[in-house]
Amino acid sequence: MFDSYHWQEALIDDAELASARSRLASGEGEGTDFLALLRSDCSVAVGVALDHYHHAETMTRFGDNNPFDPYSDEVLERARSILKSPTVLKSETGAYEDGANHSSALLVMTILVDPDAPEDRQAITSALQKASTRVSLEAAAEAAGVILSDASSLDQDLLNALADIILDESRDVWDRVRGIVALGNVTDRRAGDVLAKAARQKNPKIQLEAAIILSSRHMSTHRTAIEEITSSWPEDADYPQSLVLDALRAANTDGP
Repeated sequence: MFDSYHWQEALIDDAELASARSRLASGEGEGTDFLALLRSDCSVAVGVALDHYHHAETMTRFGDNNPFDPYSDEVLERARSILKSPTVLKSETGAYEDGANHSSALLVMTILVDPDAPEDRQAITSALQKASTRVSLEAAAEAAGVILSDASSLDQDLLNALADIILDESRDVWDRVRGIVALGNVTDRRAGDVLAKAARQKNPKIQLEAAIILSSRHMSTHRTAIEEITSSWPEDADYPQSLVLDALRAANTDGP
């Protein structure tokens, strides 16, 4: 049984929409119920619909079908439109936190974002710069990672937005790690440059997270940085440091 991620305590005043929500939450809802919520003018209803789409898509890993997949194009357009609108306050909607409408939209974007669409690149760049909650930051960073790894060309503005988070030593380490993780599948050397800078900072968690990705994606271009980071590590270091050391040993065996 699933209602939503961010809107469990938020009420829908419209009786028909509230009934559609209840049917979806019970598992007995249909596409018409989903579309009624998605197409409404109610922030709560739309947010619930977007959360249902994301949740259904995550369940496909267990062999389930996403019953809302036929509406993916409309879901994407709705998410895009929400990201162009102001965030809503929890005091106005009863949502779990401020900006829940953007959080729901960003979660959908992690699935449906078009890596080569300028409007999506700009929207995610803006979301990274404005994210005020962990949920919105994590979703924006994940969507950024999809764009940077899958796009036909690297978006420098988007990479810069992630770099601003990763390299800001005044920020919470959790935030910075989300930025690093977003670069996990990005092979462009410029992403490696950002990670190398992070790896040379003082925080050991940031060093390690950056080193793991450098060793798996950027060994040929950033071996020097990896060697600097690992020079003080014991040769028999435990996991996950061992991942980096094993990669470095393999690279040294294979030669430059």
